Amino acid sequence: MTDHIVVFYGSKKDFEAMIAETIRPDENTIPFMELIQHYNARLRPNESGVRESALYRNIDVDNCIVRADDYGSVLEHVLSNFVNIVTLNHDIGTLYVHNPPRRVLESLVSAYGDEIEYHESEYLSISRDTLKTIFTNLQADIQGQDQCKKQLVSGIYRLTTESKTKPVVLMLYGPSGVGKTESAKSISKTMGGELLRIQFSMMQTNEAYNYVFGSEHSKSSFAKDMLARESNVILIDEFDKVNPAFYNAFYELFDEGTYVDTNYKVHLGQAIFLCTCNFSSEQEIKHALGPAMFSRIGCCIEYKELTTDQKKYIITNWYEAIIATLKDDEKEIIHETDILEWFLKNAERYDNIRILKTKLENAIFDKLAEAFVINPVSNE
Repeated sequence: MTDHIVVFYGSKKDFEAMIAETIRPDENTIPFMELIQHYNARLRPNESGVRESALYRNIDVDNCIVRADDYGSVLEHVLSNFVNIVTLNHDIGTLYVHNPPRRVLESLVSAYGDEIEYHESEYLSISRDTLKTIFTNLQADIQGQDQCKKQLVSGIYRLTTESKTKPVVLMLYGPSGVGKTESAKSISKTMGGELLRIQFSMMQTNEAYNYVFGSEHSKSSFAKDMLARESNVILIDEFDKVNPAFYNAFYELFDEGTYVDTNYKVHLGQAIFLCTCNFSSEQEIKHALGPAMFSRIGCCIEYKELTTDQKKYIITNWYEAIIATLKDDEKEIIHETDILEWFLKNAERYDNIRILKTKLENAIFDKLAEAFVINPVSNE
Protein backbone atom coordinates (compact mmCIF):
# COMPACT_ATOMS: atom_id res chain seq x y z
CA MET A 1 0.00 0.00 0.00
CA THR A 2 1.15 3.54 -0.75
CA ASP A 3 -0.50 6.58 0.85
CA HIS A 4 0.92 9.34 -1.34
CA ILE A 5 2.47 9.46 -4.86
CA VAL A 6 4.71 12.32 -6.02
CA VAL A 7 5.81 12.29 -9.68
CA PHE A 8 8.58 14.72 -10.62
CA TYR A 9 9.58 15.64 -14.18
CA GLY A 10 12.84 17.47 -14.73
CA SER A 11 16.51 17.57 -13.83
CA LYS A 12 18.24 15.35 -11.30
CA LYS A 13 19.47 18.46 -9.51
CA ASP A 14 15.94 19.77 -8.99
CA PHE A 15 14.57 16.36 -7.98
CA GLU A 16 17.26 15.90 -5.34
CA ALA A 17 16.61 19.44 -4.07
CA MET A 18 12.92 18.63 -3.66
CA ILE A 19 13.78 15.40 -1.80
CA ALA A 20 16.18 17.22 0.53
CA GLU A 21 13.59 19.89 1.25
CA THR A 22 10.65 17.50 1.75
CA ILE A 23 12.03 14.49 3.63
CA ARG A 24 13.12 14.87 7.24
CA PRO A 25 16.38 13.19 8.35
CA ASP A 26 14.56 11.15 11.03
CA GLU A 27 12.19 9.54 8.51
CA ASN A 28 12.67 5.96 7.35
CA THR A 29 13.52 6.31 3.66
CA ILE A 30 14.62 3.56 1.27
CA PRO A 31 15.82 3.71 -2.34
CA PHE A 32 13.84 1.84 -4.98
CA MET A 33 16.69 -0.59 -5.64
CA GLU A 34 16.57 -1.80 -2.03
CA LEU A 35 12.88 -2.50 -2.48
CA ILE A 36 13.65 -4.42 -5.70
CA GLN A 37 16.27 -6.51 -3.88
CA HIS A 38 13.62 -7.53 -1.36
CA TYR A 39 11.21 -8.31 -4.21
CA ASN A 40 13.82 -10.51 -5.92
CA ALA A 41 14.54 -12.28 -2.63
CA ARG A 42 10.86 -13.06 -2.27
CA LEU A 43 10.79 -14.56 -5.76
CA ARG A 44 13.88 -16.69 -5.06
CA PRO A 45 13.99 -17.24 -1.28
CA ASN A 46 16.44 -20.15 -1.52
CA GLU A 47 19.02 -17.89 -3.16
CA SER A 48 18.49 -14.82 -0.99
CA GLY A 49 19.78 -16.13 2.32
CA VAL A 50 16.83 -14.42 4.03
CA ARG A 51 14.40 -16.41 6.17
CA GLU A 52 11.11 -16.92 4.36
CA SER A 53 9.09 -15.62 7.29
CA ALA A 54 10.93 -12.30 7.02
CA LEU A 55 10.29 -12.06 3.29
CA TYR A 56 6.49 -12.20 3.68
CA ARG A 57 6.27 -9.65 6.47
CA ASN A 58 5.11 -6.21 5.36
CA ILE A 59 7.74 -3.51 5.75
CA ASP A 60 6.66 -0.03 6.84
CA VAL A 61 8.66 2.90 5.41
CA ASP A 62 7.99 6.62 5.40
CA ASN A 63 9.39 7.17 1.92
CA CYS A 64 10.63 5.29 -1.13
CA ILE A 65 12.65 7.16 -3.76
CA VAL A 66 12.66 6.03 -7.39
CA ARG A 67 15.40 7.85 -9.31
CA ALA A 68 15.50 8.13 -13.10
CA ASP A 69 18.56 5.88 -13.39
CA ASP A 70 16.80 3.07 -11.50
CA TYR A 71 14.55 2.07 -14.40
CA GLY A 72 17.54 0.93 -16.43
CA SER A 73 18.51 -1.55 -13.71
CA VAL A 74 15.30 -3.57 -13.74
CA LEU A 75 13.61 -5.90 -16.23
CA GLU A 76 10.75 -4.71 -18.42
CA HIS A 77 8.05 -6.57 -16.46
CA VAL A 78 8.90 -4.38 -13.44
CA LEU A 79 7.86 -1.28 -15.39
CA SER A 80 4.54 -2.71 -16.54
CA ASN A 81 3.72 -4.08 -13.07
CA PHE A 82 5.27 -1.18 -11.21
CA VAL A 83 2.53 -0.55 -8.64
CA ASN A 84 2.01 -4.24 -7.81
CA ILE A 85 5.72 -4.79 -7.28
CA VAL A 86 6.25 -1.64 -5.21
CA THR A 87 3.34 -2.43 -2.90
CA LEU A 88 3.85 -6.20 -2.78
CA ASN A 89 5.14 -6.23 0.79
CA HIS A 90 5.91 -2.60 1.54
CA ASP A 91 3.61 -0.07 3.18
CA ILE A 92 4.95 3.27 1.91
CA GLY A 93 4.01 6.68 3.21
CA THR A 94 5.18 8.66 0.16
CA LEU A 95 6.54 7.27 -3.10
CA TYR A 96 8.74 9.77 -4.99
CA VAL A 97 9.08 8.94 -8.70
CA HIS A 98 11.52 10.79 -10.97
CA ASN A 99 10.94 10.98 -14.77
CA PRO A 100 8.94 7.74 -15.06
CA PRO A 101 8.83 5.96 -18.45
CA ARG A 102 5.38 5.70 -20.00
CA ARG A 103 4.66 2.20 -18.67
CA VAL A 104 5.49 3.22 -15.11
CA LEU A 105 3.24 6.26 -15.33
CA GLU A 106 0.41 4.18 -16.82
CA SER A 107 0.70 1.71 -13.94
CA LEU A 108 0.56 4.56 -11.41
CA VAL A 109 -2.35 6.33 -13.09
CA SER A 110 -4.31 3.07 -13.35
CA ALA A 111 -4.00 2.53 -9.60
CA TYR A 112 -4.07 6.09 -8.22
CA GLY A 113 -5.52 8.32 -10.94
CA ASP A 114 -6.12 11.90 -9.80
CA GLU A 115 -4.51 11.25 -6.42
CA ILE A 116 -1.03 11.60 -7.93
CA GLU A 117 0.78 14.85 -7.15
CA TYR A 118 2.88 16.22 -10.03
CA HIS A 119 5.90 18.51 -9.84
CA GLU A 120 8.41 19.64 -12.45
CA SER A 121 11.57 21.66 -12.92
CA GLU A 122 10.92 25.36 -13.40
CA TYR A 123 13.05 26.82 -16.17
CA LEU A 124 14.00 30.46 -16.28
CA SER A 125 11.60 32.41 -18.47
CA ILE A 126 12.91 34.85 -21.07
CA SER A 127 12.42 38.50 -20.31
CA ARG A 128 14.25 41.62 -21.44
CA ASP A 129 16.26 41.54 -18.23
CA THR A 130 17.20 37.92 -18.93
CA LEU A 131 18.33 38.91 -22.42
CA LYS A 132 20.47 41.70 -20.97
CA THR A 133 22.19 39.16 -18.72
CA ILE A 134 22.65 36.74 -21.63
CA PHE A 135 24.25 39.49 -23.71
CA THR A 136 26.50 40.65 -20.85
CA ASN A 137 27.72 37.11 -20.23
CA LEU A 138 28.31 36.51 -23.94
CA GLN A 139 30.41 39.66 -24.04
CA ALA A 140 32.50 38.35 -21.13
CA ASP A 141 32.75 34.71 -22.27
CA ILE A 142 33.23 35.01 -26.04
CA GLN A 143 36.07 36.93 -27.64
CA GLY A 144 35.09 38.67 -30.85
CA GLN A 145 32.00 37.55 -32.79
CA ASP A 146 30.20 40.80 -31.91
CA GLN A 147 27.63 40.44 -34.69
CA CYS A 148 26.88 36.84 -33.61
CA LYS A 149 26.15 37.93 -30.04
CA LYS A 150 23.66 40.52 -31.28
CA GLN A 151 21.98 37.98 -33.56
CA LEU A 152 21.73 35.44 -30.73
CA VAL A 153 19.93 37.95 -28.52
CA SER A 154 17.72 39.02 -31.44
CA GLY A 155 16.85 35.41 -32.24
CA ILE A 156 15.93 34.65 -28.62
CA TYR A 157 14.02 37.93 -28.15
CA ARG A 158 10.86 36.47 -29.71
CA LEU A 159 10.48 34.27 -26.60
CA THR A 160 9.67 37.42 -24.57
CA THR A 161 6.28 37.74 -26.30
CA GLU A 162 3.32 36.08 -24.60
CA SER A 163 2.20 34.51 -27.87
CA LYS A 164 5.50 32.67 -28.32
CA THR A 165 5.04 29.21 -26.85
CA LYS A 166 7.19 27.13 -29.20
CA PRO A 167 10.99 26.83 -29.17
CA VAL A 168 13.49 29.05 -30.93
CA VAL A 169 15.84 27.23 -33.31
CA LEU A 170 19.08 28.95 -34.28
CA MET A 171 21.80 27.59 -36.57
CA LEU A 172 25.36 28.60 -35.69
CA TYR A 173 27.74 28.00 -38.59
CA GLY A 174 31.35 28.62 -39.44
CA PRO A 175 34.78 27.03 -38.83
CA SER A 176 35.55 24.89 -35.80
CA GLY A 177 36.86 26.38 -32.58
CA VAL A 178 35.69 29.99 -32.97
CA GLY A 179 33.06 30.17 -30.22
CA LYS A 180 29.88 28.36 -31.32
CA THR A 181 29.82 25.79 -28.53
CA GLU A 182 31.13 28.28 -25.98
CA SER A 183 28.27 30.63 -26.87
CA ALA A 184 25.77 27.83 -26.14
CA LYS A 185 27.47 27.11 -22.81
CA SER A 186 27.35 30.78 -21.85
CA ILE A 187 23.62 31.08 -22.63
CA SER A 188 22.84 27.86 -20.73
CA LYS A 189 24.81 29.10 -17.71
CA THR A 190 22.73 32.28 -17.72
CA MET A 191 19.56 30.19 -17.98
CA GLY A 192 20.41 28.34 -14.78
CA GLY A 193 22.06 25.02 -15.53
CA GLU A 194 24.52 22.85 -17.38
CA LEU A 195 24.12 22.73 -21.14
CA LEU A 196 22.49 19.64 -22.67
CA ARG A 197 24.82 18.85 -25.57
CA ILE A 198 23.85 16.25 -28.19
CA GLN A 199 26.42 14.95 -30.68
CA PHE A 200 24.83 12.78 -33.36
CA SER A 201 28.11 12.63 -35.28
CA MET A 202 29.48 10.33 -32.57
CA MET A 203 26.80 7.68 -33.21
CA GLN A 204 26.57 4.95 -35.82
CA THR A 205 23.34 4.87 -37.84
CA ASN A 206 21.61 2.14 -35.81
CA GLU A 207 22.73 3.65 -32.51
CA ALA A 208 21.51 7.09 -33.62
CA TYR A 209 18.14 5.64 -34.69
CA ASN A 210 17.61 4.02 -31.28
CA TYR A 211 18.68 7.24 -29.55
CA VAL A 212 16.29 9.41 -31.56
CA PHE A 213 13.22 7.16 -31.55
CA GLY A 214 13.83 5.21 -28.33
CA SER A 215 14.45 1.50 -27.81
CA GLU A 216 14.97 -0.47 -24.61
CA HIS A 217 14.10 1.41 -21.44
CA SER A 218 17.64 0.80 -20.15
CA LYS A 219 19.25 2.79 -23.00
CA SER A 220 19.70 6.53 -23.19
CA SER A 221 17.49 8.44 -25.60
CA PHE A 222 17.00 11.95 -26.92
CA ALA A 223 13.67 12.31 -25.11
CA LYS A 224 15.08 10.98 -21.83
CA ASP A 225 18.02 13.39 -21.97
CA MET A 226 15.78 16.37 -22.78
CA LEU A 227 13.45 15.45 -19.92
CA ALA A 228 16.41 15.60 -17.50
CA ARG A 229 17.87 18.87 -18.85
CA GLU A 230 19.03 21.47 -16.31
CA SER A 231 18.30 24.50 -18.45
CA ASN A 232 16.00 25.14 -21.40
CA VAL A 233 19.01 25.43 -23.72
CA ILE A 234 19.84 22.43 -25.93
CA LEU A 235 22.87 22.26 -28.22
CA ILE A 236 22.77 19.86 -31.16
CA ASP A 237 26.38 19.77 -32.30
CA GLU A 238 27.15 19.17 -35.98
CA PHE A 239 23.51 19.08 -36.99
CA ASP A 240 24.68 18.64 -40.58
CA LYS A 241 25.82 15.13 -39.57
CA VAL A 242 22.28 14.06 -38.56
CA ASN A 243 20.93 11.45 -40.98
CA PRO A 244 18.17 13.12 -43.09
CA ALA A 245 15.99 10.08 -42.36
CA PHE A 246 15.70 11.39 -38.79
CA TYR A 247 14.49 14.89 -39.74
CA ASN A 248 10.81 14.00 -39.32
CA ALA A 249 11.52 13.43 -35.61
CA PHE A 250 12.49 17.11 -35.29
CA TYR A 251 9.52 18.65 -37.10
CA GLU A 252 7.05 18.54 -34.19
CA LEU A 253 9.85 19.25 -31.70
CA PHE A 254 10.89 22.47 -33.46
CA ASP A 255 7.29 23.45 -34.34
CA GLU A 256 5.53 22.74 -31.06
CA GLY A 257 8.18 21.93 -28.44
CA THR A 258 6.79 18.40 -27.98
CA TYR A 259 8.72 15.17 -28.44
CA VAL A 260 7.52 11.57 -28.13
CA ASP A 261 9.51 8.35 -28.35
CA THR A 262 8.95 4.73 -27.31
CA ASN A 263 9.24 5.44 -23.58
CA TYR A 264 8.86 9.18 -22.95
CA LYS A 265 6.88 12.27 -23.85
CA VAL A 266 8.53 15.66 -23.35
CA HIS A 267 7.01 19.16 -23.42
CA LEU A 268 9.79 21.75 -23.75
CA GLY A 269 7.78 24.91 -24.29
CA GLN A 270 10.02 27.94 -24.77
CA ALA A 271 13.25 26.04 -25.27
CA ILE A 272 16.29 27.40 -27.09
CA PHE A 273 17.75 24.98 -29.64
CA LEU A 274 21.21 25.91 -30.85
CA CYS A 275 22.35 23.76 -33.78
CA THR A 276 25.91 23.96 -35.07
CA CYS A 277 27.47 23.04 -38.40
CA ASN A 278 30.70 23.74 -40.25
CA PHE A 279 29.17 25.02 -43.49
CA SER A 280 30.50 28.27 -44.88
CA SER A 281 27.24 29.81 -46.11
CA GLU A 282 23.51 29.90 -45.48
CA GLN A 283 22.97 28.58 -49.01
CA GLU A 284 25.02 25.46 -48.20
CA ILE A 285 22.92 24.89 -45.08
CA LYS A 286 19.66 25.21 -47.01
CA HIS A 287 20.88 22.79 -49.68
CA ALA A 288 22.06 20.22 -47.11
CA LEU A 289 18.99 20.32 -44.85
CA GLY A 290 16.33 20.68 -47.53
CA PRO A 291 13.41 23.16 -47.56
CA ALA A 292 11.27 21.43 -44.91
CA MET A 293 14.03 21.31 -42.30
CA PHE A 294 15.53 24.68 -43.23
CA SER A 295 12.15 26.42 -42.86
CA ARG A 296 12.17 25.49 -39.16
CA ILE A 297 15.45 27.34 -38.53
CA GLY A 298 14.68 30.76 -37.07
CA CYS A 299 18.01 32.33 -37.94
CA CYS A 300 21.42 31.33 -39.34
CA ILE A 301 24.30 33.00 -37.51
CA GLU A 302 27.76 33.05 -39.07
CA TYR A 303 30.85 32.75 -36.85
CA LYS A 304 34.03 34.05 -38.46
CA GLU A 305 37.72 33.36 -37.94
CA LEU A 306 39.20 35.31 -35.03
CA THR A 307 41.77 38.04 -35.56
CA THR A 308 45.33 37.63 -34.27
CA ASP A 309 44.70 40.19 -31.53
CA GLN A 310 41.60 38.27 -30.36
CA LYS A 311 43.63 35.05 -30.27
CA LYS A 312 46.31 36.77 -28.18
CA TYR A 313 43.66 37.96 -25.74
CA ILE A 314 42.34 34.38 -25.40
CA ILE A 315 45.88 33.01 -24.93
CA THR A 316 46.63 35.48 -22.13
CA ASN A 317 43.34 34.80 -20.31
CA TRP A 318 43.71 31.03 -20.59
CA TYR A 319 47.34 31.16 -19.46
CA GLU A 320 46.39 33.21 -16.39
CA ALA A 321 43.48 30.85 -15.61
CA ILE A 322 45.83 27.84 -15.61
CA ILE A 323 48.47 29.65 -13.56
CA ALA A 324 45.84 30.49 -10.93
CA THR A 325 45.32 26.75 -10.27
CA LEU A 326 49.01 26.00 -9.65
CA LYS A 327 51.05 25.81 -6.45
CA ASP A 328 53.59 28.56 -5.75
CA ASP A 329 56.63 26.48 -6.75
CA GLU A 330 54.85 25.43 -9.96
CA LYS A 331 54.03 29.05 -10.80
CA GLU A 332 57.69 29.95 -10.33
CA ILE A 333 58.78 27.26 -12.79
CA ILE A 334 56.29 28.40 -15.46
CA HIS A 335 57.07 32.10 -15.02
CA GLU A 336 60.71 31.30 -15.80
CA THR A 337 59.75 29.85 -19.20
CA ASP A 338 58.86 31.64 -22.42
CA ILE A 339 55.65 29.63 -22.93
CA LEU A 340 53.33 32.64 -22.89
CA GLU A 341 55.62 34.69 -25.12
CA TRP A 342 55.94 31.84 -27.64
CA PHE A 343 52.19 31.35 -27.98
CA LEU A 344 51.56 35.09 -28.28
CA LYS A 345 54.22 35.31 -31.00
CA ASN A 346 52.72 32.34 -32.89
CA ALA A 347 49.02 33.07 -32.26
CA GLU A 348 48.21 33.55 -35.94
CA ARG A 349 49.33 29.97 -36.70
CA TYR A 350 46.25 28.57 -34.91
CA ASP A 351 42.84 28.59 -36.60
CA ASN A 352 41.08 26.42 -34.00
CA ILE A 353 40.87 27.97 -30.54
CA ARG A 354 40.08 24.64 -28.93
CA ILE A 355 43.34 23.19 -30.28
CA LEU A 356 45.22 26.33 -29.27
CA LYS A 357 44.03 25.99 -25.66
CA THR A 358 44.99 22.31 -25.61
CA LYS A 359 48.49 23.03 -26.95
CA LEU A 360 49.01 25.79 -24.36
CA GLU A 361 47.85 23.55 -21.54
CA ASN A 362 50.08 20.71 -22.74
CA ALA A 363 53.11 22.99 -22.87
CA ILE A 364 52.57 24.08 -19.25
CA PHE A 365 52.00 20.60 -17.84
CA ASP A 366 54.80 19.06 -19.89
CA LYS A 367 57.16 21.53 -18.25
CA LEU A 368 55.80 20.82 -14.75
CA ALA A 369 56.01 17.04 -15.25
CA GLU A 370 59.62 17.40 -16.36
CA ALA A 371 60.52 19.66 -13.42
CA PHE A 372 58.79 17.79 -10.60
CA VAL A 373 58.47 14.16 -11.75
CA ILE A 374 60.74 13.12 -14.62
CA ASN A 375 63.89 15.05 -13.79
CA PRO A 376 63.27 16.65 -10.38
CA VAL A 377 65.91 18.97 -8.96
CA SER A 378 66.59 18.48 -5.25
CA ASN A 379 65.95 21.52 -3.04
CA GLU A 380 68.28 20.27 -0.34
